[in-house]
Amino acid sequence: MTPLHDSDPPVVFRIDGRKVKSVKDFYREVGFAVNGPDGYFGRNLDALADCLRGGFGTPESGRFEFEWEQSAVSRRHLKEVSRGRRSFVDSVQDVFDDAGVTLTLR
Repeated sequence: MTPLHDSDPPVVFRIDGRKVKSVKDFYREVGFAVNGPDGYFGRNLDALADCLRGGFGTPESGRFEFEWEQSAVSRRHLKEVSRGRRSFVDSVQDVFDDAGVTLTLR
């Protein structure tokens, strides 16, 4: 991948929330968004955090961000999944925030 410069717009990876009906679906869709069919980008929140540090299909240098389209659809399907008192979607947002990577819920 060609190195990016700070003045370049960020690379945007899009997650199709209509296809996210389970936690497994979420990781599959993130992997697809970044690395294409059967792509890997973590299988749990810790692995996702590692992947967000760069490499694994994201630009090694330069900015990147994610847009979770139709996130309300995903949230409805994932509402029973939680980590402690946080919903899965909120926990995912926390991982992105901690990594300094923008995740926009649309």
